[in-house]
Amino acid sequence: MGHDSRRLGGTPQNPVRVDLPCAWYGKDLQSDDSWIWPIRPEHITELDAALAHSKASGRAEQAVTRDDFPLDSFATFLADMLHELEYGRGFVLMRGLPVDRYSYDDLRRLYWGIGAHIGGAESQNIKGELIQEIRDYGFDYTKSEHRGSMSSAELRPHCDITDVVGLLCLRTAKHGGASTIRSAMTIYNEVLSDHPEFLDALHEGFAFELDGKGPTGHPNEVTHRIPTFSWHEGYLACRFNQKAIEGGAVKADAPLDALQQAAINFVGDTAIRADVELSMQFQPGDIQWLNNHVILHSRTAYE
Repeated sequence: MGHDSRRLGGTPQNPVRVDLPCAWYGKDLQSDDSWIWPIRPEHITELDAALAHSKASGRAEQAVTRDDFPLDSFATFLADMLHELEYGRGFVLMRGLPVDRYSYDDLRRLYWGIGAHIGGAESQNIKGELIQEIRDYGFDYTKSEHRGSMSSAELRPHCDITDVVGLLCLRTAKHGGASTIRSAMTIYNEVLSDHPEFLDALHEGFAFELDGKGPTGHPNEVTHRIPTFSWHEGYLACRFNQKAIEGGAVKADAPLDALQQAAINFVGDTAIRADVELSMQFQPGDIQWLNNHVILHSRTAYE
């Protein structure tokens, strides 16, 4: 598939409908398991050999490079996965990594080694962690300074700040914790069809609160305006986090006007429509990969 296979030619002044594989409805995929990619036995053999090779190199976990973690057919598998993230539906669930076979340290090294074949790691928290544990630390998610990854609360649909995000399941919750995803491109189509009057506000964007994690460290620091939907050279991308947008308006002392609030409400409400979202219950050894430019993700509350 060519480089321009996602190019739509739209602009904020001339928005166009997204008629691509990344614009899908969850109702059409619930009975379709083609988005689940089984990890094959020969892949496990390669991963075991690469893990042993990386340990023999003497390199620390996060010093391991692609060359330190040599893969063959699984590297092709990962390349196909990246193609699906960029030009296909925008998500893949790999299934079948035998996590019970490995120590915790080996699992981290294995996961890092896989990531080395995908791209450069970026931290998404104030600690600078490149691999973060998702567990309940009892934090209150309603407070802006507490991240959802450190609580058991239900998370609202959002995207992360990197190009791609991966999530490896080591063990499941006692109850709940389903992952729900939806196509941001489908939501754009819904806005274009039903509420085109919202597009200017969504293209102009909103300031996001930084929870004291910005360059100055000030608790009320916010970002510049980040478009919810942005066109660039004919490509469409999404950046959305309703909690951060509403918190940013408060901290910037710049209340959202009625049209702006209605616009983000429509995006947030559409994202949780039963026909739009796709729910998946993780199994140990699942690895979920998402393209943050076209997918919004969330999670149900869990114990």
